[in-house]
Amino acid sequence: MEDIRMLNIIGIIPARGGSVGVPLKNIHELCGKPLIYYVIKAALASKYLRRVIVSTDHEEIARISRECGAEVPFKRPVDISEDVPTEFVIQHAVEFVEKEEGRKIDIVVTLQPTTPLLNSMDIDVTIEKLANECLDSVITVKEVEEYPWWMMRIDDRGLIEPFIGRDLMGEITVRQNLEKLYIPNGGAWATKRDVVMKEDRLVGKKCGAIVMPPERSVDIDTTLDFKIIEAIMREGYA
Repeated sequence: MEDIRMLNIIGIIPARGGSVGVPLKNIHELCGKPLIYYVIKAALASKYLRRVIVSTDHEEIARISRECGAEVPFKRPVDISEDVPTEFVIQHAVEFVEKEEGRKIDIVVTLQPTTPLLNSMDIDVTIEKLANECLDSVITVKEVEEYPWWMMRIDDRGLIEPFIGRDLMGEITVRQNLEKLYIPNGGAWATKRDVVMKEDRLVGKKCGAIVMPPERSVDIDTTLDFKIIEAIMREGYA
């Protein structure tokens, strides 16, 4: 068990300007605020994050992020501003901060703007689990609603067939009889520094999980997602 108070922990928010589904999605308004505002607010309220840094290639995202209270100490290089693995973005930010400060980071927490109902408590329990247990990473997840045993593919004849080779019949059609399964909800990814930098991973081989409720796990990708989460927020469900 490590003393969290002695650890150098930073939060990094990847927020590039390119977005296929919703142009400039990361600053698209959600209930009157730019989307990125919500994750910055949650990160700044964390008990453990010493710095909250936004990695972006876009000047308007940088400006808004600063107004929301985050740091934007660099402009993301062009070669990692397209569709590249998030690990590359985080590695660049870690290298920048360590060079700037002259000391190593212990834990890096990757935070996605697209999960706006993530809160500071979610971030803190993710960090606590990583620091207090024998793990190399911890991520936030949600329970799946669509099970892999129910998934189908359409073959060349236009007929459906089971994706994982089990007929959709009997016990696997009864949700209550199925093993609970989980999927990352895009909220927080807490990773030990060497796992990111030496193994090129955000999700290590010994990864724990913090289960978040479905109503706070909406990961925004489309205009419809914005409408769904606005309804959730306005009705006070989250």
